[in-house]
Amino acid sequence: MNRWLRSYALVLLIPIVMMLVVYFQTKQVIEDEINRANTALLSQLQQDIDGHIDYTYRLSEMIAFNPKIRQLMRTPENLEAEDRITMVQALTDFKVYNNTNRYVDHFYVYFRTGGFVLTETSYYDTPMYYDLMLSSSGLALEEWKRFLEQKYRGQFFNMQEVEGQAAAGILFAQSLPIDERNTPLATLVIELNEERLLSAIQNIQSYNQGKVYIVDGSNQILASSEKKKQGPRSFDQLNGDLGVVHSRWDNENVVISYIQSNRTNWKYVYVLPSRLYSEKAEYVRNLTLLTLFIALLIGTVLAVLLARRNYYPLRQLVRALAERSKLDPHSALNEYDYIEEAIENTMDRNNEMNQMLEKQKNVLRSSLFVRLLKGRIQHDFPVQQVMSEYKVAFRSEDFTVLLFYLEDFSGFFRQDETDAEKKREFVRLIVSNIVEELTCQQHQGWMVEIDEMLACIVNFKSGTGPEDAKQDLVRIAEEAQRFIGTRFHIYFTAAVSTLHRSVAELPAAYQEALEAMEYKMLLGTQTIIFYDQIKNQGMSYVYPMEKEQQLINYVKAGEFDQAKGVLDEVIHFNLSEVNLSIEMVRCLMFDMISTMMKAAIEVNLGQSELYEENMKAIQDLMNGVTVSAMKDRMTVFLRKVCGHVESKKKSHNFRLKEDILDFINDQYRDHNLSVNTISERFGIHPSYLSRYFKEQVGDTLTDYLNKLRVEKSKLLLLNDEIFIKDICDLVGFYSISTFIRLFKKYEGVTPSSYRESSKY
Repeated sequence: MNRWLRSYALVLLIPIVMMLVVYFQTKQVIEDEINRANTALLSQLQQDIDGHIDYTYRLSEMIAFNPKIRQLMRTPENLEAEDRITMVQALTDFKVYNNTNRYVDHFYVYFRTGGFVLTETSYYDTPMYYDLMLSSSGLALEEWKRFLEQKYRGQFFNMQEVEGQAAAGILFAQSLPIDERNTPLATLVIELNEERLLSAIQNIQSYNQGKVYIVDGSNQILASSEKKKQGPRSFDQLNGDLGVVHSRWDNENVVISYIQSNRTNWKYVYVLPSRLYSEKAEYVRNLTLLTLFIALLIGTVLAVLLARRNYYPLRQLVRALAERSKLDPHSALNEYDYIEEAIENTMDRNNEMNQMLEKQKNVLRSSLFVRLLKGRIQHDFPVQQVMSEYKVAFRSEDFTVLLFYLEDFSGFFRQDETDAEKKREFVRLIVSNIVEELTCQQHQGWMVEIDEMLACIVNFKSGTGPEDAKQDLVRIAEEAQRFIGTRFHIYFTAAVSTLHRSVAELPAAYQEALEAMEYKMLLGTQTIIFYDQIKNQGMSYVYPMEKEQQLINYVKAGEFDQAKGVLDEVIHFNLSEVNLSIEMVRCLMFDMISTMMKAAIEVNLGQSELYEENMKAIQDLMNGVTVSAMKDRMTVFLRKVCGHVESKKKSHNFRLKEDILDFINDQYRDHNLSVNTISERFGIHPSYLSRYFKEQVGDTLTDYLNKLRVEKSKLLLLNDEIFIKDICDLVGFYSISTFIRLFKKYEGVTPSSYRESSKY
């Protein structure tokens, strides 16, 4: 229930905050409106007084350029009749000037040379004007004359500061003539009408009960509506042409609004106590507080009532859940957490059950597919009906089996992950999901695990022809190899069966894929093998005795390059020219391994080393290692044997061997050439020669000599004009029978048969 109360309190807080925001905004608006009104009044005052100041400037110019005044400025101290007539004419002009503006109260011109004062009404000498006009102000005559004799260029002054009067007013002083740069000849003084000037100021004062000031450019007060000066007044903070600043005067906070004249550098200032702002906003504040109090009271009562009303169903729901659930209601922070925990607990149990059912369903479906692939389904078994229970519906009667053998996935896992079964299961899941997704783009596909491999049963959509089906299978297999290999570093070999026309033929399709997969030994790993490629295979290989003997001879002689050439030639011919079955390929590999073992035994390679290499080669063949890998292994073994033979040859006098071989090659035609004749020729014992020759060459000296004579006879047999008996004599044999027997021993055929076969 506390949560309900907090929720309602939060809802109630929103209008309260909004009302406070409205109050402060309203207060700000009131202050802005007051400041805007004050600024408008000051602007009006500024425009009004600026107009009169403009008139003051024009009046000073009219007097300064009046020809009578300019003439009087140059009169001597003693006035003559003509000067007095000029003076009367000037007074007439003054009367006209003074009637045009009501703000000019009085003006006069002090003539320094004549020592007299000319006003708008009369003529006075200097002492007389002082006695009549200024003696009561407390200003001394000499001080007044000193003020008049200074040089001015249209300046305004406060009358209280200049004349010492108690009344407020503004003086305007201008030295004459205006264009004179030397000592002035006269001084014009214009007194602005104090009452009329202050009447405009009092209009603003009466509007808001504030005080109005006129301040010059040096922040000195020229005029003020303040009757009694209370304390120092500072206007230094008034910067700019227009603005509002806050200050403190006479222990009271004030708001100062000001505007600067466009005609002069005067500022018109209006000072209003800050409390007047508060008085205008106090009503809004009181109304806001009253509204807040009422809203809090009503909101609190409604919050309690509604919380109790809404909490009752929640309490009943918690009690019902507590009766049916094993969870303790007091274990949760609140009722909602308890309900959420109870629902999550129920959902978790439900998800576990669904996952278990789904897993069991997948296992049963996979088991059914495996039985289909292995042909363990009875003919009367309702395949379609059972498959529909697993949400499997065949689109057509066209099926193909794709078989995947995982070659390498070590690059997908970290080195510290050692659970092999878990890694393999994860890899199978990745491959299955991706292959099924690629297959289902156009057709249907279901992945199952069978015989340590993954099989995909592809069901083509209706109307798919054999060529289109094969193209789609190529696309699926290639895209799977590319994406899975690039993205996950998982590499596999794929085998594809032919297209079959019913579910009953799935076992045949699976067998075809198995047979095609066996050919990864021949075609290499990480390839795509189609059953069409291997279904017509040859059942015999070509490995003639001649090539076998050549391989043995080269090995015994330690000639690795020639021996490897024979090995490559036999393998290349059988794999490219003869389309062998995989069984025949294994037989060929076994045969060639046995040949190399014979050669190794004849050169006396260690028996333990032979046995180890033989067992490795046989194990590789049984495990389905590729032909390329077997060829590399045999090449390594061949290099080892040839290297052993070569090292034995180099253990004795290599030059002696070369000399003996050269001698035999030159004298092989001699019928008497034998071990004894050769040993006599080189001065060594016959038994040592036989042992030395066998060790260096790999054959006995007699075998080597007979093989050389047979090789030379093969060249002569190509010429039909030479008789076989003559060839026997030419190559050094004693008799024709010996020649035929040895030729058949080394070449497998008689000399005459060899001659006949060479013609074709």
